Amino acid sequence: MAACYETRHARGDALPTHRHREAYAALVLDGSYEENSVDGPLPSRPGVLLLHPPYHAHGNRFERSGARVINLVLPALDGVAQAQARLVPDLREAIAIFRHAPQRFAQLRAASTPCEPPQVPAWQRAFVEALGAGDRPIADLAREFGVSAAHASRALSLSHGMSPQALRRELRWRRALALLATPAPLADVAADAGFADQSHLTRVVRAHAGLPPSALRRRIGGIKCVQYAAAAAALQ
Repeated sequence: MAACYETRHARGDALPTHRHREAYAALVLDGSYEENSVDGPLPSRPGVLLLHPPYHAHGNRFERSGARVINLVLPALDGVAQAQARLVPDLREAIAIFRHAPQRFAQLRAASTPCEPPQVPAWQRAFVEALGAGDRPIADLAREFGVSAAHASRALSLSHGMSPQALRRELRWRRALALLATPAPLADVAADAGFADQSHLTRVVRAHAGLPPSALRRRIGGIKCVQYAAAAAALQ
């Protein structure tokens, strides 16, 4: 059975950027907070369901009233490649599913509706896309988007929880994860994801996943098998 646990956070608490190796869902019971990641800011208020793919890195700020959250570790989250915020139709029913019937989570997810994320300036979205598209110096990118490098760093750290360089590393890591789901040779994965070489890829994969790339590739394959089995069971 999937692991379920509750967390409580006081007003003013902050969780720096951290990474969960398993896919998981977080359901906000009361209070509010903001989650920040390479995917941008996400709202978190009672009834909001936050979905996280495996190895997702994010930070949290509990500025106003603190929050109480129930979390559910999942074997997989089919179709979820980035963090998502969704609103459940009935909070009490959602709590019951988290605590007593996690096998019904797919139904809860299907019944939820997407939340509108907080707006960020258009230049920030374009800046993050440019970070993932190559290795141009941060100062050059900032100049292109009409801001200083210092302002870009402050603004992105606030909205996305990471500096531009950290965001670039996270985007590189995310691309490597996607490529590890393919049969491409590891040297090609490293080159296509923007790593200096295969050794660089191996160091980063070990740091983030606790596994060498070959073992992580097998684990990703196992996650896919779980997803396909879950999908087949839903059709029966």
